[in-house]
Amino acid sequence: DGDVAEDEMDEKVFRRRIIALLNKLTPDNIDVVSDDLIAWGDKSAQETDGRILRTLIELVVDKAVDEPKWIKAYTELCLRIISKTSDSVKDHNLRMVNGEYPSGGHLARKYLLQKCQGDFERGWKVTMPEAKQTDEFYEAVKIKRRGLGLVEFIGELYIADVLTVDIIKSCLRRLLSNIKTPEDEVLQSMMKLLATVGKKMDVPANKDEMDLYFSRIRSMTTNDSLDSRVRMLLMNSMELRQRKWQGRDSQEAPQTIAQLHEELERQKIALANAKRLDA
Repeated sequence: DGDVAEDEMDEKVFRRRIIALLNKLTPDNIDVVSDDLIAWGDKSAQETDGRILRTLIELVVDKAVDEPKWIKAYTELCLRIISKTSDSVKDHNLRMVNGEYPSGGHLARKYLLQKCQGDFERGWKVTMPEAKQTDEFYEAVKIKRRGLGLVEFIGELYIADVLTVDIIKSCLRRLLSNIKTPEDEVLQSMMKLLATVGKKMDVPANKDEMDLYFSRIRSMTTNDSLDSRVRMLLMNSMELRQRKWQGRDSQEAPQTIAQLHEELERQKIALANAKRLDA
């Protein structure tokens, strides 16, 4: 038995076993699979650096940003890990304000925040290669998709009260820090995050902050150096707020290039009709 326990503490072994469980996860079997995953995280009680629990959290985040259609299931999984991780799991490399080592769900949440923050700060700016249907092109597309997946996941963690509103504010401030020459990826991520959190966040307590974001968005809609497609999407964000964030789950932001083109055609027709009416 001692050999088995030692084997399970081997990083190659526990990574492989955790990944195999995550690959099985669906909304239907989350009860069983989450308990198995939490049991793996609890093996960190046998170590002093929380290595297995940290690896579990990092792999969950990586899966969530890779598979945005299951993002709610991964958010639920994070909630379960935070609420059920044993207090005997501690990380002796970290200290709380009271001098104690963080443990259990508090430690799991800390790892989750560190992972999301680290990935967000690294960013996902990528230069799209001109040659399509190449490995480099598909890798660039994947990086951009993961960036959008990450901000959506961060938004869902806020909705689930895992991340605080201050964390979301700092993300949005960073995404809106350059309104003269913003990157496409940054603007798309900002709009995705607002579409995800807007309904919960746009309350009187946050009104001044939200007004500030939208005054910046409004100024970008008249920035001629920005692509007209991007400016239309910025106008969509403004309309979404005017509609009290209705339709967050009904594909508010186009998810694929094809859907984006369809949406742009619809908007062009609407703009042309509006101009005719004004004439």
